[in-house]
Amino acid sequence: MANIEREISTLLERFGFSANAAKAYLSLVNSNPATGYEVSKYSAIPRSAIYGTLTRMEKMGIVSSEGGNPKRYIPLSPSSLIEHLQNLHDNQIEDLKLALDKMEMDEEAFDFWHIHGYDNLIYKMREAVNSASTLVIINAWNNEVEKLKKELKTAEARDVNIVIFSFSRIKKPIGTTISYDLDEKDLNEIWKPKVVLVVDNKLTIMGSSSQQSGRAVWTSNPAIMKIASDYIILDITLAGQRLGIDINPIVKKIMQKDEFDLDRLINQTKSDI
Repeated sequence: MANIEREISTLLERFGFSANAAKAYLSLVNSNPATGYEVSKYSAIPRSAIYGTLTRMEKMGIVSSEGGNPKRYIPLSPSSLIEHLQNLHDNQIEDLKLALDKMEMDEEAFDFWHIHGYDNLIYKMREAVNSASTLVIINAWNNEVEKLKKELKTAEARDVNIVIFSFSRIKKPIGTTISYDLDEKDLNEIWKPKVVLVVDNKLTIMGSSSQQSGRAVWTSNPAIMKIASDYIILDITLAGQRLGIDINPIVKKIMQKDEFDLDRLINQTKSDI
């Protein structure tokens, strides 16, 4: 139970709760209505801080009070809290959007963005896949594919072409999956994990997917997107040759060129030598 409460406290702090407010909310969920003294006692929040914390929580609409002396506090139920935070978040996003729309900005100035940290990398990749309308191609290891599983399946359900290439074993293939089926532990002894993601031939995320030092870039630059796409095509082409797979239909999806025929190109090159 303690581990669950620590996890919930951490998540609440991400939504703007102070550490004390998170503790107070959990204490009240477990036992309410409760006086400030009781909340202080069971949450280990100092008496000098508890009443200020509860007052701020009242103003935020997270708790309500009843009675006079002493006041007794009641929290929003967990489901009501989720709805409250969702509405608050949506309203804040809309306000921010309206304010930003009033500014004159050159969108092209924002076509290259550094991503620091593994969690931020996963968030941006999920966001990118959720935005897909026609095509998602990704070169990644199983660990990252698993973290994108929900978003990839949802994209596939709305008829987005999904193409996955991996050197590692993909436990649950999605869309068209090409893999060397190597053990991820063995790969880690040779290479550091990386990821290359291209969505709708419009945006790219690529870089290190190391959980300790993940660093990547997000870009909508067409030249970099083409390099990333060609990089994945090359890996798929080599895998096709080594694994005996006909990759022409797969590459056609990526290149969006019906006339693409790798076998003809290779045979033509051989005849010219």
